[in-house]
Amino acid sequence: MRSDIAIIGAGPVGLTLAILLTKRGHRVQVFEKRQEMGEHSRAIGLHPPALEILQEAGIAEQLTRQGLQIRKGMGVFASGHSAALDFARIPGNYPYVLTLPQRQTQLLLREALEELAPQALQQGCRFQRVLGQGSDSVHFTVQHSNAKLQVHGARWLIGADGVDSAVRRALAVPWRGKTLPDAYRMGDYPDASGLGDAAVLYLHPHGIIESFPLPGEQRRWVAHRPKNQSMSLEELVHQRTGHRLAQHSRTMHSDFTTAQFAVPNMVHGQTILIGDSAHQISPIGGQGLALGLLDAGALAEVLSAGTIRQNLAAFERTRLSAARLAARRAHLNMMLGRPIPPWLSGPRDAVLSRVLANRELHDSVARIFTMTDSLMRAQTHRQHPVDT
Repeated sequence: MRSDIAIIGAGPVGLTLAILLTKRGHRVQVFEKRQEMGEHSRAIGLHPPALEILQEAGIAEQLTRQGLQIRKGMGVFASGHSAALDFARIPGNYPYVLTLPQRQTQLLLREALEELAPQALQQGCRFQRVLGQGSDSVHFTVQHSNAKLQVHGARWLIGADGVDSAVRRALAVPWRGKTLPDAYRMGDYPDASGLGDAAVLYLHPHGIIESFPLPGEQRRWVAHRPKNQSMSLEELVHQRTGHRLAQHSRTMHSDFTTAQFAVPNMVHGQTILIGDSAHQISPIGGQGLALGLLDAGALAEVLSAGTIRQNLAAFERTRLSAARLAARRAHLNMMLGRPIPPWLSGPRDAVLSRVLANRELHDSVARIFTMTDSLMRAQTHRQHPVDT
């Protein structure tokens, strides 16, 4: 079987790419190894650039109706003082970060693809290996849900199958980076905090507590913890913020560590890696999903242009540069949230308070947090393809 473009992985990045390509007239096939989506979501934030891509995919209005708009953030210091971060003056049509469990975003994307191309998504299909690549074709094998191994062909093969990418492994692409020392404990609870729709960061000497509102009067809490820490999330939150969470009311719980990895190249002949298959950054800051969606938006343009090879080279440079920038920022976010000696806590908090009190610096920080600053936009802006 042959299609114009085959996509491995039906997460938000793969589905978004499939929709954008289908809208441009391509015949697309998406292979997903899972039969069903997971019930719980780690990723919840959609930054303004991601919403712009999802608007092009046709689901931004539905997302906005279902999600919750975070228009301001707040830093709370150990002294009890706080500083606000307002997103009102960031550029673009979306002056907020939208929180919505990734599963719901994925469902909307599946529905949109089903409407455009009812047979495009095949579930229970596990990518096996690349058989060979030519100048304008690639052949690969997929094990289908009936256990039958089938050969498929396409002009382009896209690996959008996550950090453990089978496509990346099949091509023996180097995966360079490191596991980081930071560990976190996370959970969702009914929101009795009184914090409203604000995202709140508690900068405690023992480590940061992050708190984000969710739709349905829920709130997510994330605590930095030593890897040998046995305290429950409820205990960590109470110790550092004073808020009491009821373990019995928790709807999701997860412990996770952090890592930063990337491929040296995204383009390998007729095969292209995007999203977490190509770059993994720390989830602190929540920019990984937006990076992947921007990969999808840029690649859809490139594969629909006349001079694809020339534009693919620019695509790869720009997207890997954006990933490096996001990785540096995520690392800085983690450093700010690590445990520090109490005598350093006061000076750190004083500096942050002064930064946010200055209008120009405040707006710069707001743009960085929402990925709308000029440096990130220069790296993430999709190239205007050169047509023949």
